[in-house]
Amino acid sequence: MLSVKEVSEILQITPQQVRNLCRDGKVKAEMVGKSWIINEADLDEFCSSTSAGVAEDQLFYGLGTPKKSDKPIAISFFSGAMGMDIGLEQAGFQTLFASEIDNACRKTIVKNRPEIALVGDIREFSPETVREISGLNKTDEIDLVVGGPPCQAFSTAGNRKGFEDERGNVFLSFIDMVIGLNPKYAVIENVRGLLSAPLKHRPHNQRGEGFPNLTVDELPGGALHEILNRLENAGYAVSFNLYNAANFGTPQKRERVVIICSRDGIRPPYLEPTNSENSSFGLPKWKTFKQAVKNLLPENAEHIAFPEKRLKYYRLLKSGENWRNLPDDLQREAMGKSYFSRRW
Repeated sequence: MLSVKEVSEILQITPQQVRNLCRDGKVKAEMVGKSWIINEADLDEFCSSTSAGVAEDQLFYGLGTPKKSDKPIAISFFSGAMGMDIGLEQAGFQTLFASEIDNACRKTIVKNRPEIALVGDIREFSPETVREISGLNKTDEIDLVVGGPPCQAFSTAGNRKGFEDERGNVFLSFIDMVIGLNPKYAVIENVRGLLSAPLKHRPHNQRGEGFPNLTVDELPGGALHEILNRLENAGYAVSFNLYNAANFGTPQKRERVVIICSRDGIRPPYLEPTNSENSSFGLPKWKTFKQAVKNLLPENAEHIAFPEKRLKYYRLLKSGENWRNLPDDLQREAMGKSYFSRRW
């Protein structure tokens, strides 16, 4: 019988990843007290099983070794349910590798892209290991690395601790990963709040009269400045902008900062909108939700019912309105603490 620690050494993965495999039933194991015990024969069966589909040093979530094609290669981090990667596939890329810590999203990836190598927390892997898992050698070119690191640390609806927040630190780990993988291009997206987030956060109750002036690191924009500096010092030319998804045909107003990096030293161009709110610049108007779903067939339609506690606010709103059109007391009730982070 083998312990979790012994199996992690055999498979060259972390003990937590071994526990995940045991908990998910991918490796036959028995819980003794508070620890998993694995039979050596069951481990051998798992390693040799075609259902695992990977070599011993690639057993992360039981996915197959990716096979390279002639398409441009993409490596994906913070992959979610791979929405961004579907767009990349439609643009002609092949995604060899995905990284995601959410279990529901990992199940979606396993279901729809079983050939892609999949891991969890990127902080447990080096650029060299990512290349190996992806079936790439040291000299293979990576065309594109994409990722949207956790945004809560920079969101105006949160505490805005930036890189002092554990989720903010993952952002820096991702930047280090991009630099280590040395792709031709990298695309990074995050919330609007990244534009104004400081490198170091000082609580609002420690500002103003009676307190020292904000330092340079505490001024708005310090976090983004640190990110750009790291990329540019590594030789990348960088462009960034705040984009609204509605200006690109999405039936939703969603603003995101998109950073585009180019290894050739030539600053990437800005993205050109395909739509506009009021048909300005000769572009089609924003697409509405009704336009997006009007051709869907009603048969076997699935939906998630909105909870009544949210619907009561929507019933008070007219077309085109949002929470700011509610009475002030209902705004506070609906938004909670986020109400006090609003942009006036």
